[in-house]
Amino acid sequence: MNELIRVATNEQGSQVVSARELHSFLESKQQFADWIKNRIDKYGFVEDQDFTTFSEIYEKGRPRINYALTLDMAKELAMVEANEKGQQARRYFIECEKQYRQVAPKPLTPAEQLLQQAQLMVEQERRVTALESKVQEIEARTTTRPDYFTIAGYANVNRIPVNLKVAARAGQQATKLCKERGYLLDACDDPRFGRVNMYPRTVLDEVFRTPLQL
Repeated sequence: MNELIRVATNEQGSQVVSARELHSFLESKQQFADWIKNRIDKYGFVEDQDFTTFSEIYEKGRPRINYALTLDMAKELAMVEANEKGQQARRYFIECEKQYRQVAPKPLTPAEQLLQQAQLMVEQERRVTALESKVQEIEARTTTRPDYFTIAGYANVNRIPVNLKVAARAGQQATKLCKERGYLLDACDDPRFGRVNMYPRTVLDEVFRTPLQL
């Protein structure tokens, strides 16, 4: 389909037509300002419902007022022009509307909207959980030894429930393994327990893989 008059899509996703371009195509004998004012007054068109006004730059940088018409208003203006050009423009607008509806996304049913919202909530929850796990891991690590963890930090990252007795026993076993293998221990300040040891991840993996003897 050849473009007779430019049909644009505004920010709200609606099709709009330049009133000046339509006036030029219709070859009206009236001046544009008189033509558009008479049509608005005679047929009761409402601003911000059927049309919006905007300023555009014309020749030599001079501004002028134009009107963005809804496709329904443009069709009606073409029809009331009562000439061949008007009929041609009206048929053209109807065809533009048909093509737009074919490619425009169909509105979701209420059930589809609920499903979409549920999917978004699940995805958001997954992202929050992943972010929380990452934060916990960062908090559990020391800045100088990224693969070292406290007992509490390791248990928190891996979601292992530990009480003070279990934590103390795990610390003893981890210390023993580090000494046997020549691994250096690290330490950090804990707001609850004061200065606590930090152990390599591999050692803590082994400690928590086997039942702790309490």
